[in-house]
Amino acid sequence: MTKFLTYIAVFLLLLPSWAGAAGIAIPDNVQAKASFIRSAQDGLWEKTLVIRFPERRRLLSTKDGFVQVFAAVNHAAHPLLWERVSETMKTATEDGSKVYEAKTEERIAWALQLRRGEIALMATAADMDNLAVVTLSFSPITVTVLATAGAKSNALRAGVDEGSYIEVDPGAGQARNGLPGHGTVNIVILTNARLTDGAMARTIITGTEAKTAAFEDLRVPSSYTKGVQATGTGTDSMMVVSGATGPKVTYTGGHSKIGELIGKTVYQAVVEALGKQNGFSKTKNAIHPDSVVSSVEQEVK
Repeated sequence: MTKFLTYIAVFLLLLPSWAGAAGIAIPDNVQAKASFIRSAQDGLWEKTLVIRFPERRRLLSTKDGFVQVFAAVNHAAHPLLWERVSETMKTATEDGSKVYEAKTEERIAWALQLRRGEIALMATAADMDNLAVVTLSFSPITVTVLATAGAKSNALRAGVDEGSYIEVDPGAGQARNGLPGHGTVNIVILTNARLTDGAMARTIITGTEAKTAAFEDLRVPSSYTKGVQATGTGTDSMMVVSGATGPKVTYTGGHSKIGELIGKTVYQAVVEALGKQNGFSKTKNAIHPDSVVSSVEQEVK
């Protein structure tokens, strides 16, 4: 308990670094502000991306499902810290990394003067300094994607590679075999459009297709099966945040203009993030030789 309180104190002392969020440009019509919180535990870095909204937003998370939140959070911790907490924070029923994630969510919510249920969090070992931000617009719709990505140790091909993790009911003992590796792709999709729940769910499909296309064009190999190309990692996460003032949208598939914007922003952000984190490059292994553009805002014709 003492260690946890000390940890919170250190975290609060580092809150002034929040102002160091220059370069995270989100269009005004999306109505969101992004910033970083930098902290440390046992000498190992933690870097947290916080995206705040002026009111509660409908958000679909692959971790929490549908929620109403004031903030979306992507928390990064040093790979060695993840290894350490997996052991030091584990309980009779939970892996230590899950305990750490829950405590992190609590302290970030507290620092934001919110309750835990008023934020949505996903976590990664990818360095937040390698964040990719891509915005595309086609009037009156804007889509912004913020992504971190790592795929050197945990990439797999869905439908080919085997799984080993077996989750059990709380109180029934620990899950069999821990979740492997540090690689993961975390994607936050923002838009000014007011998405129906169905449109938000379909956005997960469109975004996942775009992520897989990025893996394909970068020729990211499976970490588990030799000679097989990966479609993602086994721990990828995605958040879709509905807008508050834009046009109502019920369909976000690839045949729609907003679906095009979602696909292109996710694709470009994942390509950029994997390049920054792992050095993957389309110029080295391109299937499609077109260059990837990642500007703050572009107009799609």
